Amino acid sequence: MKMTLFTALAAGLLVAGCVGPTPPTVTDRDNSRALAEAARISRLPQTQINHLPTGTATYNGQIGADLRGDLQGSVLGDMSMVVNFDSGRVGGSIGNLNLIAPSGRPDQALGGNLAISGFEDRGNILAGASGKITGVHSGGSGFASDVNLTLQGGVRDDLRRGDAVFGAVTGQGTGDVNLGFDGVFFGKR
Repeated sequence: MKMTLFTALAAGLLVAGCVGPTPPTVTDRDNSRALAEAARISRLPQTQINHLPTGTATYNGQIGADLRGDLQGSVLGDMSMVVNFDSGRVGGSIGNLNLIAPSGRPDQALGGNLAISGFEDRGNILAGASGKITGVHSGGSGFASDVNLTLQGGVRDDLRRGDAVFGAVTGQGTGDVNLGFDGVFFGKR
């Protein structure tokens, strides 16, 4: 009986040692909606300087970027950007990043969050987003990459003045996987 228990425990430890990817937290439909919303917000007019909000505004949205390098496809993640129009400071975070396969199908949720830090000047936004992301290769081995992105864009008018943001996302990740990012960020308050 003791041998059977030991064998069962050993088998359980072997299974626990295998690394599998975290299932994606987005669907094909979420990916399509994000592409459509990014295209819609990209066509909105830039907010005029005298119509910019005052105080602090939080813009919730997403980032989407094509990948090049050791991983193929794209990423889609949630963004919360906090803009203080009085001080000109920008903060926030990017999380819930998902790897999207070249076919457009969500592949896996990536671990980690990116911290946003930067500046707003007369409706123009220039910020960085940095942090470590983790995931799993198709063979089962884990990977990590230190990501540094540049977010450059501006404040837009949607239903109200200054109630949206849109811009370009570029940057790279280095580590177990080396990546290049080329995409957009967008959000609404």
